[in-house]
Amino acid sequence: MITREGDAVETRGSPEYDVFISYAHADRDWVAAFARRLGERGLTVAWDGELITLGDLIVVRVEEFVRASANGILVHSPASAGSAWVRNEYAAMMKRAIEENVRVIPVLIGDGPLPPLAGARAAADFRQERAARWDETFERVVRALRTPL
Repeated sequence: MITREGDAVETRGSPEYDVFISYAHADRDWVAAFARRLGERGLTVAWDGELITLGDLIVVRVEEFVRASANGILVHSPASAGSAWVRNEYAAMMKRAIEENVRVIPVLIGDGPLPPLAGARAAADFRQERAARWDETFERVVRALRTPL
């Protein structure tokens, strides 16, 4: 549950979502299919494509999603590497990873160097040369999201 104390947003109790997905809007179609498959496996997914409605304050909702999620996924592509939104979401996820022991999984769908802290983590590689192992990699992501740190 999300509660407000002044301007601060905090979560209390169990996380509302299993995972928050940070991505660039150029990758929206890929993320929509990925999030749908996670949902089919019984995971609750926070991403703006499903949960932000007309009139919402986007920054406030994204902040709520990050704080109310047990895990984070950074979808890395050339588009996300250049996105200010993704950089900010990544910073918030990494802060939680360091301070609260939250799992952050880099998901690679395009080439380019990962930010240093994300690059130090085991990544799920969905780039084309790995397409034959897509289902296997997806299952590894599901298992990781269900495994407490």
